[in-house]
Amino acid sequence: MKTQRPVTVDPRLQLVPASSRTRLCLWLLAFALPVVLSLVLPRFSDRSGSAAYWVRETLGAQPGMEHWIGAGVVALLMGGISLMLDCVLRRHRLRIDPAGIEIDTTLYRRRLSWPQLDLAAARVIDIDEHPEGKPMLKTNGYALPGFRSGWFRARDFSRLFVAVAGGSRLLRIPTRLGYALLLQPADPQALLARLRDVSDAGSGVRTAPRAGDR
Repeated sequence: MKTQRPVTVDPRLQLVPASSRTRLCLWLLAFALPVVLSLVLPRFSDRSGSAAYWVRETLGAQPGMEHWIGAGVVALLMGGISLMLDCVLRRHRLRIDPAGIEIDTTLYRRRLSWPQLDLAAARVIDIDEHPEGKPMLKTNGYALPGFRSGWFRARDFSRLFVAVAGGSRLLRIPTRLGYALLLQPADPQALLARLRDVSDAGSGVRTAPRAGDR
């Protein structure tokens, strides 16, 4: 079966990637903090029950070296986990084709056809001016400072599928499936216009913008 090619690769319509600040926070939390704790905490623990004691007794490490060996093991383990999480963080993109859209963000994917999207009700919002729509409660998502991905509940407890990287100007698209999409493309207004154009081309019906669009 022949797969449909994406309609556009315009960078203005792509999701804004995670910032360098977000990625730095990931490495600090997933790598640096565990390594530092692996060096500090054993010095305050009971020697016979510590990981350092186990390393010395099992591996025959010289006294004074067991802490460094333990920290090295933690660094290797957490380095691998951090690298995997960083790769997941880079999975953040939007595809548009004649049948609908597909959103890939970290561990989550949504494929929606045009009839499932309420593009007439979609609008570009400043989330700081509409705090009731902010993703607050993570139900099944991936969250770091300045980055949200996956399933959340808004302040008004509505259900959201989120792919945002810290900006305030977002595109909110209600769906007919009981939730809304909250996306941060490089140019939210251009993406909304493109979605309506492609949807109209497939259906032959013109989607009228709402008065609140900006």
